[in-house]
Amino acid sequence: MIELGATVSEQDKIEVRPIKLKDIDDILSIDGEIRAVGNVITYRNLTTEYILFAGRGKPPQQSPASYIRSLTGDVAPLLNFSFVAEVNGQVRGFILGQVARLREGVTEIGIIQMIGVHPDYHRRGIGSKLIRALADKYRSEGIKVIRIGVDHRDKSLMGLVEHVGFGVDRLVVYSMMV
Repeated sequence: MIELGATVSEQDKIEVRPIKLKDIDDILSIDGEIRAVGNVITYRNLTTEYILFAGRGKPPQQSPASYIRSLTGDVAPLLNFSFVAEVNGQVRGFILGQVARLREGVTEIGIIQMIGVHPDYHRRGIGSKLIRALADKYRSEGIKVIRIGVDHRDKSLMGLVEHVGFGVDRLVVYSMMV
């Protein structure tokens, strides 16, 4: 359970590590807390449940305690490029990444699918540490470009990604609902 009103102090230890299956419930809980606060702009229509369970089974409707048992299929691609941030041993943030191939597999790029930090831990450096950990992983795999889609109204996420070194790309993405 996440304590309300908690903050990261100088004495708190932030550790970023690769995600494990046992972290799924904590990640879903953080996603729920973020949505409850109502600050979701970029990921408004994308939930961690969707990312985690797409093509891997159906999430349980009752309780997140059984999410891990519901995962089916190969989750290795999801886990290979995903991290959690722990504050004093408790998961307080996550980043979910994947590799995409452009131009018929000639070029690989890293994609940040979603990043989330519990609302009580915003603006404490956790998001930056998560992005840097994922960037290091991509770099170790020979991937030279990382992309993240950010809603133009999401000033908080834009500030974070610009702070760690992202810039606006020359590619403009158009969408059409079908």
